[in-house]
Parts: sequence; structure tokens; C-alpha cells
Amino acid sequence: MDAITRQPALDVFCFPQAGADSASFATWQPKLSQTARIVPVALPGRGRRFDEPAIADFTALCDLIFQELRLQITGPFALMGSSMGGWLAYELALRLEQAGQPPALVVPIASPVPGVGRPLPELNNLASAVADIVAFNPAFAEAVAYPELVELILPTIRTDFRMCNRYAPQPGRTMRAPVIGFAGDADTVVDAAAMAGWDALTAGGYDLTVVPGDHALHERPPQVLLDRLIAAFAKVCAVAHG
Repeated sequence: MDAITRQPALDVFCFPQAGADSASFATWQPKLSQTARIVPVALPGRGRRFDEPAIADFTALCDLIFQELRLQITGPFALMGSSMGGWLAYELALRLEQAGQPPALVVPIASPVPGVGRPLPELNNLASAVADIVAFNPAFAEAVAYPELVELILPTIRTDFRMCNRYAPQPGRTMRAPVIGFAGDADTVVDAAAMAGWDALTAGGYDLTVVPGDHALHERPPQVLLDRLIAAFAKVCAVAHG
């Protein structure tokens, strides 16, 4: 099978931001099809796993996804995550490296350094929960405009926000995988400065690119971001296949 028609060599496992589902990453597949296979990772409490209770402890969630993910790894792969998803990618990279299944690349998108992000609203007051969510991230305004949708997603958002606020990564743990980060130039939740410290979490090198966009880069990735990933994924595939 020639290089044009063969299956992409790199699986890219994608993780969502707090309160969201990873399904939006599926729209990336046509844009990256020559270099990667996009694999949205479903978390309990959302998407196709909506009937499962959301997990309220970050370590427990990472342990569960680690056990599920390692069974899906058949070749070179990358871990990519938006906001909270970047933290998941970091924790899973550490676990997978220890298990002898290291990722070739880790890609945090609009994701602050694990454990030191901007505090999320706890949403203890249900009467003001919607206003608190929108004040934290204006991008939520579109979703919370529908009361029936709010009723469905608010429990998961609340659980994720509280879980992130309590996440305290163990100090001194570094990944071997290289890291490529992306920050939106109009992101009011996580700016480029909040992503600068990722370089201390990897021995494989860190590159941060500021691109046009806000905190919803995972939903509307600009072409410059896609082009950067295409080049990075192609390089990984070339190395993997010698």
C-alpha cells in the first residue's frame, strides 16, 4: 500500500476541557487525515458515556482512563487535550511512560501548567451557577442559553470544576515526550503566560505557539495550528517508521 492510500501511522488521543465532551475533536479528522487518526477519548458523565457518573477525583479519573487507553495503543501515538484535557494528557503520559508505552508527543491546547491554573468557580450556589460559568468563560454563553441543556450538563461541569480545583500534581515528575503547546491570542481564561511553565514538565523539549483564537481552540482550530500539527505528526511518523 503506497504512502497516499495507507492508514495514517499516528493515533492522536484527544481529551476535553472541563465540563465538555471530546467529540468536537472529531471535526479535526478531515484536516489532519494525511498524518493522524483522531481518537476522541470519552470520559464518564458526558457524550456516549453520559449514563455513567462523572468521576470527582482527578487521580481516579486518570487511573481509569490509563487502564482503558493502554489497551487501545497499537503503534506510535500522541496525547492532545484542551484546558483540563492538557492536564489529563500530562498525567497519562507519565503513567504510560512508566508502563513502557510512551507517547511520541504531548499537545496541550489552551491548558495552564498542571495544578496552577486559574481557580474555577465552585458553583455551590445553583441560582447563580450559569452566571458564574459565563463570567469565568464567556464561550459557555452559547451552551447555557438552553435551559434543558444546562440541566443536563451542569452536574458534570460542577464536578469537573471542583475536581480541577483540588488537583495537586506530585512535584518533580517530568515526561520524556516532547510537548507542543498552543495558546489563543484572545483567550481570557488561559493566556500564553499561563502555559509558559510546561517546559519544566518535560525532558523532551517544549515549543509554545500563540495562534488566533480564544479558549475554544478545540472547536475552531485556526489553520496555523493545524499546519503546525501536520508537520509535527509527519515528523513523528517518519521517525517511527525509520
